[in-house]
Amino acid sequence: MFNLINLENNVEILDLIPDWIKITSISGVVLYANKPLRNKLGFNPQGMRIGTLLNSTAAGLFREELDEEDFKGVDLPRSDVFFEGRHYNKLSSPITDDEGTIYAIVDIYRDETDRKHMERKMSMANEMMKRDLEFTKTIQESILPKQSQFGRLKVDYLYNPCEQLSGDIFDVIATGKNKISAYICDVSGHGVPAAMITVFVRETMRNMENFYSSAHDLKELHRRFLNLRLDINHYLTMFHILIDTDENTVSYSNAGHNCPMFIYRDGQVDIISITGKPVTNYFDEVNYDEKIAEFKPGDKILLITDGITECRNINGEEFGEERVRDLFQKNPDNILKALEDGVYEFSGDDKFDDMCALLIDYETR
Repeated sequence: MFNLINLENNVEILDLIPDWIKITSISGVVLYANKPLRNKLGFNPQGMRIGTLLNSTAAGLFREELDEEDFKGVDLPRSDVFFEGRHYNKLSSPITDDEGTIYAIVDIYRDETDRKHMERKMSMANEMMKRDLEFTKTIQESILPKQSQFGRLKVDYLYNPCEQLSGDIFDVIATGKNKISAYICDVSGHGVPAAMITVFVRETMRNMENFYSSAHDLKELHRRFLNLRLDINHYLTMFHILIDTDENTVSYSNAGHNCPMFIYRDGQVDIISITGKPVTNYFDEVNYDEKIAEFKPGDKILLITDGITECRNINGEEFGEERVRDLFQKNPDNILKALEDGVYEFSGDDKFDDMCALLIDYETR
């Protein structure tokens, strides 16, 4: 059925293809092998029967039986072939006459060895990275405050990172019998770099020599941050407070962060207004302002990150401070749950950033 001379004239272009290509009649005779395959074999198998080739060193490249049933499906059959230490992907395709009868089969062998090796290396690297990320996540979560009661100050928080590792961190530190230092911080970016900076922030803030001034602590944090010699793409914002329940006061300073909210015992909600520059290498030296306000039993303070206020809905509208204020005012005893539910409902359960909030409640006796 096949004129081998005409076949050679029609498939000369196949000699230019680096893949191995052979055509075998349904009766088991090799009708054609392109030049790369002939060079690999060291001979031209054209005209040879499969039975003869199965006893040669090239046996691994020739199918023992040619079955028309292999081509009944929608997809062309593929298989893996291992030959002389190399991994080939073989794609088979039928050649039919005008009546649809299969009279020959084309086999194309593509060397996948290097790609498979690279896939294995990438898979191993990804697995190692996954384990490292899990470990880093465990470390990051372990540094969140475990203590929830500081005298008459009750602490609760909301912490939902949008990725495995978060750029948000907060802490509450007892600095005296009836005094605490607390902050909420948002590091630029996500992933391992942001997570490492959060650890730096936590250790720096916990190792301040004195906690007598919120402005002083931010200035010292900025000074130590400069020593990291990071580029200006790495920076952080922070709102820092010092609460003294003996004096019933809270002092506060801001390093470019969202301003927190007070809810007073009479139900009034106020957004604290104070500004300040972020902690960044862009500034060689920064001075921060500090304010002091009354903070009495029955009062609460809510510190948040911009993952809440800047969360957007499907129309691109931001959640905003006013919605936080409304939720705070309507749910003073369950604000964190109301805040989480409100943000998810607003955004359609699609988190755009880390969502973090810290609530400090000055309990009445």
